[in-house]
Amino acid sequence: MPAVHLSFRAMSTEVGITVVDGDEGSLHWAQERVAELERRWSRFLPDSEINLLNRAGGEPVEVSHDTVVAVRAACAAWVHTEGCFDPTVHDSLLRLGYDDSIDVVRDARREPVQPMVGAPGCAGVVYDEAAGVVQFPAGVHFDLGGIGKGLAADVTASGLIERGASGALVNIGGDVRVIGKPANGIVWRVDIEDPRTERTLITVDLLDGGVATSTTLRRRWRLAERAVHHIVVPSDGAPTESPVVGASVVAGTAAWADALSKVPFVAPDRIDLLAPSSAVVMRSDGSTSLIGPADRFGPIAA
Repeated sequence: MPAVHLSFRAMSTEVGITVVDGDEGSLHWAQERVAELERRWSRFLPDSEINLLNRAGGEPVEVSHDTVVAVRAACAAWVHTEGCFDPTVHDSLLRLGYDDSIDVVRDARREPVQPMVGAPGCAGVVYDEAAGVVQFPAGVHFDLGGIGKGLAADVTASGLIERGASGALVNIGGDVRVIGKPANGIVWRVDIEDPRTERTLITVDLLDGGVATSTTLRRRWRLAERAVHHIVVPSDGAPTESPVVGASVVAGTAAWADALSKVPFVAPDRIDLLAPSSAVVMRSDGSTSLIGPADRFGPIAA
């Protein structure tokens, strides 16, 4: 049976699904699964479980298994990256004017809110997977952001295999998870786009794993008279100002790749935090460098 494909919009971005040995029913399930995760994890939906936790004022909240897993993954990434990835930048983003979906914010002009605030971090966050309960400390608010897209790609791809597909590729806004039999029968080939040129920069060949790209060049809006972006330094809440404008990471899962992709922006010298993954780092001066095992990548486009 040939591979089947579906494209749609969810989580404020484009979503692409490829299923090997699947059918229209499997594509419909995948679309509904992504929509379900968006309803649970989006900070832009008032009744999402993340927003219920954000409004709980330090009290424990009973949530779905999906949300416990998401909180656990975000906290683990915060620990591993020594805070370079931080899901508690929620309040920093609000003060920068990122208070609605990027489709709305991109076309608006926001006024700054002073003072800026750093992220409180994940210390004190409690989650009980067996009981389905999560508790944020008072004053701690989550924005799952990119790691939510990556985790949604992971969960959906694994779910397609559990439902009988031989292979699957799920791409949610550049957070890609591949698993199982490739569509071409040989390898999953993932093109990484250079946000500086919007052309393919490099290609990754995978059998099972995740790829995620973060950039400061796309999710941008006006704050008073200046342009700002959504990748912030957790310690002070300000948008990153390093020369890094794009980073793509290859890791075991899309969620892990997305979390690690924030490291080059926040701490360009801490490449040790990326091990054992691989990364492509793009800078404003036009330079590009590879970090980690380079055999995962094809040649960099001229």
